[in-house]
Amino acid sequence: MRRVLLGLALAAAACSEQGPVAGELAVSVATPRATDRAVMFTITGVETGVTPAPGSGYAVFTSAGGGDTTRVVVVAPAGRGITAGEVARIAVADVRKVGSYGVRLSDVAAASYAVGDSAGVSLSVAKP
Repeated sequence: MRRVLLGLALAAAACSEQGPVAGELAVSVATPRATDRAVMFTITGVETGVTPAPGSGYAVFTSAGGGDTTRVVVVAPAGRGITAGEVARIAVADVRKVGSYGVRLSDVAAASYAVGDSAGVSLSVAKP
């Protein structure tokens, strides 16, 4: 009886690992400044939604870029800047395919909303 139960448990575990695992991936920014007010980037990969990083207070605006790309703008609240760390979450059909998603920096806005200096700013996608 124990062998049967163990066999069923192993079979169930193997089946659950084969299907997609829906969830969220984190988009993080590395920046030498904490005074930039906004960051604009493009996500490549099929996603079903983009939200601000939990507890960040950031606002997120998106626009379909055609195909599997989405343009994203993350804006910090008044009086704050975008700081290094997680800025957004993307909802995906399978978090195990994190390598099939990419982010490309488009622009940075300074505290005055003028085009900022993007030197030293980079983005990454990873499991939270």
